[in-house]
This record gives sequence, C-alpha cells and structure tokens, in this order.
Amino acid sequence: MRGLRHFLAIALALLAGACGSADNRKPATPPARVALWEITDASGPRAWIMGTVHALPEGTKWRSAAIDRAVAASDRIVFEIGQELNDQIGSAALARLAFTQGLPPPSQRIAPGYRADLSKVYKQLDIGDDTFANEESWAVALQIGAIAGKKEGIDPENGVEPELRKMAGDKPIEGLETIDSQFAIFDRLANSDQTVLLEQVAHEAASSDDEDGDVMKMWLRGDTEGIDRESRSGFLADAGLREALLTGRNVRWANQLDRMLQGGARPFVAVGASHVSGDDGLPALLARHGWTVRRIQ
Repeated sequence: MRGLRHFLAIALALLAGACGSADNRKPATPPARVALWEITDASGPRAWIMGTVHALPEGTKWRSAAIDRAVAASDRIVFEIGQELNDQIGSAALARLAFTQGLPPPSQRIAPGYRADLSKVYKQLDIGDDTFANEESWAVALQIGAIAGKKEGIDPENGVEPELRKMAGDKPIEGLETIDSQFAIFDRLANSDQTVLLEQVAHEAASSDDEDGDVMKMWLRGDTEGIDRESRSGFLADAGLREALLTGRNVRWANQLDRMLQGGARPFVAVGASHVSGDDGLPALLARHGWTVRRIQ
C-alpha cells in the first residue's frame, strides 16, 4: 500500500498501544543493513543518524555491529519524541486537540469517490462513523492508520525506539518534538489538507495491493532511494501535507541538531526513515550546514 507504511509509523508512534492487540505475525528474516550515517568534523566523529520504523512485526532483526558501536560512542539518544509513549499519554494528547463539536460524520467530509474506500476500511476494522464522532479529520486518519497497523500485527513495543532505549543505558534521551507538538502539526493543517489526508489513508488502507516497494523491506535493506520515492506518493504527494509533515519538520530538526553539535554534543539520532532519505532528509540538510556526512552502513 503506497505510503501507508510511513503513516502507520506516525500513527502507531503517537497512539502507542491504544487501538487493540497485534497478531504476532512472524516476518521473514532480513539482512541487518539499516541505513546509518556518521557526522564528523575536524575533531572526528560527532554524531550518527539512523532511519527507523516506529513499529515492527515481532521478531524483526535490525541491529548490527555498526549501530551498536555508534550508540556506544554517543553521549545521548535523540528521537522524534523523547518521552516514552503509552496508550494513556497518546489518548490524552489526542483528546486535547482532536475534537470539535458539530462536525459531520467522516464519510460526509470526503469526496464521493472515496466513500467506498472508507466504508471498506470501516468493515475491515470493525469501526464506523460513530467511532469518530466530532473528531477532526486528521485524528480520524491517524487512528485508522493505528488500528490498521495493529491489525497487520505491527506493534510499537517491537519498534526500534524501545530497543534503543535499552541500549542507551544511562545516556540521556532527548526529543526533537513532543507528542503535543506533533499532534499540533496535524491540528494546524488546513481543512482541505485534512480531507486529502483522510481520503488517501482510506484509499490506501482499502487497497489489497502489497507492491514490491514495501517501506519496511526497503528500510531493512537500507534502500533509502526507494524510501524517498515512496515518501513522494500517496498523501505525501500533496504539497501542503508534505511540507507540514515531512520537509518542514526536517528543516527545523536539522537546525536543532546543528545547534546541538555546535554545543559539543555527540548524539545518536533515530527518526522515521522518510526523514533521513533524499535531498531533503536530515543527512543532506546537515551536510548543507557544513558538517561532513558519510554513510557507514
């Protein structure tokens, strides 16, 4: 499903554990070649950047010696959200922003051509318009992504972040954003962009197409070019959504990391795979800040 893997990662990271239980599907064993970059200056290695998938099928193997060495050499771990998430935190944050009284049912907010897709998704997931009474369209889309991910057996507890937290030991954990600031990005979307988001998520979730460009497989084999292509499809092909959800955030994060490095930090940075891919990904942006960036895996 084109683009949905990226969205499931966002949804499951923000709504960790809130939407049902995984089916513990067993994945094929992949090679551990997840993309990893080293950031250096005249003094030597200063930081490492790794693209992640926030929620994985149980048993997925992604660690490598290069990743272990980079974590060990760092002085902190930096995630999109530093706070450890759970269902209560996600649900409470959603409740603060997601509701507007008097909204029409979600199926009436989207173009007629997408209503059959939404109806199919509702049936597949055993939900309906009444599940999302008075919820804004971005929140409906986010929750559909989370519920669909759970049904596919993708569980945040099996994601990269929990394992990296264990690997960090006593190192501090920092975040580039908070859960409230991430939800606020969605909440600030224009109504037209929220409609596109809901339409595209419904369309992709309703599709049975499991094409070769599966983001998780690309991530496991370090195919950043494939991930970049995938991140330009589906709802992220919309210019407004792409700027709000991906490229604008990348610019802000690169500025934050540049300041962190200028202050002497040695972070291991782990953010969603789409945020490190392509010419507008974090490695490319940090290179433009003057840092030497080299892919080491």
